[in-house]
Amino acid sequence: MDIKVLLLLPAALLVSMQLRIPFSQAATIGISATLLPACNAGTTTSGSTSFGTLNFGNYASLTSAVNATSAQLAGSIRVNCVNGLTYKIVMDGGSSGVVTARRMVNTTNSALTLQYNLYTTAARTTVWDNVTGVSGTGNGADQWSTVYGRVPAQTTPAAGVYQDTVNVTVSW
Repeated sequence: MDIKVLLLLPAALLVSMQLRIPFSQAATIGISATLLPACNAGTTTSGSTSFGTLNFGNYASLTSAVNATSAQLAGSIRVNCVNGLTYKIVMDGGSSGVVTARRMVNTTNSALTLQYNLYTTAARTTVWDNVTGVSGTGNGADQWSTVYGRVPAQTTPAAGVYQDTVNVTVSW
């Protein structure tokens, strides 16, 4: 064999190997996301979350029942849950600690109280409690639950401002 052929043989092998090396390669990448079962509720201002205030208004006498109906940012419960997630809204008894006997307390004399309650329907027949509450299913948008309040007819206490704070819990 000619020495020139022997010298060219390694170069020829190298060229033929380069032809078999791919110049591109395809692969796949997996894509994943996990959507957690989550809700948010209320409006947060200065680090405090609230549903606003259900205001019964001003009255000189309580010889007749006084009704109040919440509105957005004024006592209605805003819940925003992911689509299809069920949730429940319950409320505690406020300062009385008893959901069937809620009371507002005079802001200057805590011995003076004003009876009231919160209900799940406009008929005001079912007290909004801390066990059954109101249930719903999230749709990914804000959902508002109306709170119906009633101050029953009662002996009118001393004039003044009466208030209560009720804790609302949204669970899912």
